[in-house]
Amino acid sequence: MKMGSILIGGLFLFWAGAARLVAQATEVTSTAPAGGWLWEIDILRVAVDNRTSARDGKHHRSTTLGSVLLSTGLTDRWDVQFGMELWRNERVSGNGPTQSDSSQGEAWLRTKWNFAGEEENGPAWALLPSLKLPVADPAIGNEEFEPGLVLIFARPINAIIQWHANLGVDLLCDGTGGRHAAIYTSTAVTRICSDKVALYGEFAGWTDLQDMRNGSGEVGVGVTYAFHQQGWMDFALYVGLTRAAPDYTPVLRSGWQF
Repeated sequence: MKMGSILIGGLFLFWAGAARLVAQATEVTSTAPAGGWLWEIDILRVAVDNRTSARDGKHHRSTTLGSVLLSTGLTDRWDVQFGMELWRNERVSGNGPTQSDSSQGEAWLRTKWNFAGEEENGPAWALLPSLKLPVADPAIGNEEFEPGLVLIFARPINAIIQWHANLGVDLLCDGTGGRHAAIYTSTAVTRICSDKVALYGEFAGWTDLQDMRNGSGEVGVGVTYAFHQQGWMDFALYVGLTRAAPDYTPVLRSGWQF
C-alpha cells in the first residue's frame, strides 16, 4: 500500500444512532453486510510532488480517475473485495523533456475478516490480506504480483469520536526476482458533527525496508457528507511530511451501500 496508491478504505456504518461515515484511507474493521454490496470510489486523486527525495529538480504528478473498490459480505464478519484503478496518468516534468504515461492502473484482490469486537463499541480487530494484480501498463506498474497484509484496530473514544489504526506489510518485487518488505502505518480520528456530516484527521506513513532513509509520511484532513442513508461524498487534502511523499494530494471520494 505505497503512499499515493492507497485504495479507499472508507465504509458506511451506523453508529451512535445516526448514519455515520468513515471515508479516510485508513481501513476500518467493519465489513460489507452479509449478502450486500458496498461500492466505494476515489473519483479523483491528484498527487503533486515538486520536492523529490532525489533532489533532481523534477516535478511529478500522479492523477487517478476512478479508483474503485467493490465489496460483498460472505458473513457478518467476512467480506471479499475487488479494487481497480480505472485510469491513471504519471507525468514527470522539469529538468529535461516532459514524460507522460497513461493507462488503467493496478488491480487488487482483498478479503477482510473482523475476528474480534464490534466497530461501534470496540475495541475491534480485523485482518485484511491482499494481492496486487499486475494489470497496468509497464510504464505505470511493475508487472508483478505483490501480496500484502494489514492488521486493523478500531475503538470509540466517546459517543461522537472514533479512532482507527492500521499496521501493514507489503512484499515488493525488487526487479531482480527477489522480494523485500515495506511497512505501512496509518491512523485516523473521526468526529461526528451531525447526522450528515463528519470530520476527520489522518496520518499515514510508508517505509521500504531496503531504503529506510526515504520513508514517506502524510497528514490530512477531510469532511464527509451523507447525502442519502446509504450513500456519502467525501473530500480530503493530504500534505507530505517528507521528500518521499507527495507535497499535496487532494482526493474526492464517494460510496454507496446496496
